[in-house]
Amino acid sequence: VTLAIIGYSLCSSTLLLANKMVIEYLPLPSVVSFIQIITSAVAILVYKFLGGSVDSLEWSKLKAYSLYIVAFVAAIYANMQALAHSNVETVIVFRACSPIAVTVVEYFFMDRAWPSLRSSFSLLVVAIGAMMYCTTDSQFALNGFSAYYWVILYFFLITFEMTYGKKLTSSVKMDSIWGPVLYCNLLAALPMFLLGYMNGDYENVSEKLAEMPANGALILLFSCVAGTLIGY
Repeated sequence: VTLAIIGYSLCSSTLLLANKMVIEYLPLPSVVSFIQIITSAVAILVYKFLGGSVDSLEWSKLKAYSLYIVAFVAAIYANMQALAHSNVETVIVFRACSPIAVTVVEYFFMDRAWPSLRSSFSLLVVAIGAMMYCTTDSQFALNGFSAYYWVILYFFLITFEMTYGKKLTSSVKMDSIWGPVLYCNLLAALPMFLLGYMNGDYENVSEKLAEMPANGALILLFSCVAGTLIGY
């Protein structure tokens, strides 16, 4: 469990940094997200084809994941927009505060016990740190809460995604660790593509991809690998 937490934290933090760097080279958040999502789905399908343990697609499970996918895609899109309009530190601070909101939601709506005194104190420290960050952020001082539009939207979406995701994983039985990752990425590919298409992000996208320098392409590839591993 400890190794899993460390691995998730490492993938999460490096993925945020990689995404911030990628959209500097390719300022099309939905396109970057689609590439990452479809890469993860294809990688897991190849792993399954080679004999790896991955759940097969079942209609009952697909239906169960439908609502979660809406939140999943919206959260990823809001996250990329937040990275495009804010600095990485701001996104990290708001993401770090999401367990506080998840704890409150689970306590009031899912009959979960309130965390221990030690855990509550830790969450309080995180909240105080977030407030202190906001008071010293020059972007917030200049534009107020309007500067945090995308990151606030991301905060609420990730809270719903994490809360509903816990309920989903406990109610929908999967026989492998890669099963939920395949369902999420495979189902999210089309909505993410359509979201970018409606925003006009795919106009001349092939030319923009071809113009990416080698450094940008390598960072994009790294973000795809980190995006796949974070699901594991």
